Amino acid sequence: MRRAALLALPLALLALVLGACGEREEPEIDTSTTAPEFQITGEWQGRLTQKGLKPFVVRATITSLERSKQNTVHYTEINCSGNWDYLGASATAYRFREVIDRGAGKVCKGTGTVTLTPLTDERVDYVFTGGGVTSRGVLARQG
Repeated sequence: MRRAALLALPLALLALVLGACGEREEPEIDTSTTAPEFQITGEWQGRLTQKGLKPFVVRATITSLERSKQNTVHYTEINCSGNWDYLGASATAYRFREVIDRGAGKVCKGTGTVTLTPLTDERVDYVFTGGGVTSRGVLARQG
């Protein structure tokens, strides 16, 4: 009887441990590709920072998500221009492929990704990554 009681204790502990390792509910991951309920088309302007450069101004006009040549961008102090090709949106941000092909000097060539995340109805957070650089800032709706 004493042996049975000694064997029963480890078995009870094992059952308790195995019962605690059962499945648990994991938080759901949002894989939505729905664009934010935010009107991204319009004219935008803001001051940007980038390592190695003085802060500079960007002006962008997003006319169409379908016809990218109509989406223009110009960086004033560095005098470069190009287009933003709409790549898509998540539930929180819009993404564009930036192609810079006009402006002063060879520094005005390149591509990268611009991510615009709405902050308010009139402001978006701007992040550019590409060519080994990152630019950041906040753009305000114009007009």
